[in-house]
Amino acid sequence: MQAYFRASDTRSSQTLRSAFHPSALMLQVERDGGALRRVTQLEWWQRLDSSASPPQPATERHLKVLDREGPLALVEAVSRWPGHAFDDLMLLVETPGGWRIVGKAFERIEVGEQLPSVPSAEGDIRAVLARKIEAHAAYSPALLHQTHTPDCPYYRVHVKGIPFDWVTLSEAAAGYADHQSRGETDRESPWRILAVEVRGSIAAAKLDVVFEGVRYIDHLLLVRERGTWRIAAAAWGDPKAGGR
Repeated sequence: MQAYFRASDTRSSQTLRSAFHPSALMLQVERDGGALRRVTQLEWWQRLDSSASPPQPATERHLKVLDREGPLALVEAVSRWPGHAFDDLMLLVETPGGWRIVGKAFERIEVGEQLPSVPSAEGDIRAVLARKIEAHAAYSPALLHQTHTPDCPYYRVHVKGIPFDWVTLSEAAAGYADHQSRGETDRESPWRILAVEVRGSIAAAKLDVVFEGVRYIDHLLLVRERGTWRIAAAAWGDPKAGGR
């Protein structure tokens, strides 16, 4: 996280690369629940490197670890400048090369503004999470499609003996489709929604499940695009493996 702050203060793409996994997306929802904007790491590097104006370091930063279990963490970072602030929600995982940020969703807050409040947000998010859980129980690609953004990445940490890898949503759906075609379901694995954190049109959640005798946790980033909440990035794995 400190490398991320330094990269922002100095506009250094090299420093940014030491903080983020190259597949990570930067996500922002246009105000009032509008369209979702996505920025890849490569696009972000070019923005930093091509800027002609001098760096403007933040005047204030606050960092809060919302949750950490073993090699997975969920972090909030608030950064302030004279004219605006950013509120970031981030997914971090411990990779073989060290801790990396694998997901970032943020809100820009202008001077004198407050984050938009949506009274039904937590209830709506919990409904999405319940459908995500049902997607696993029924091995339903259709429910994955309904509850996730199309380019949502799934990062896996210490799953099936692999320290770290990631798959696209379509790859995850293909695995569900294989189970479904064989008539398989998984309604025995108990899931829990442990926490929901809402920051305007972005949110984070923590779930856990006991699957085949192993407890796994899910850290999720959600966005409210055009009034609908969906999961936009996910990191999951065995919290007892590595990262101790």
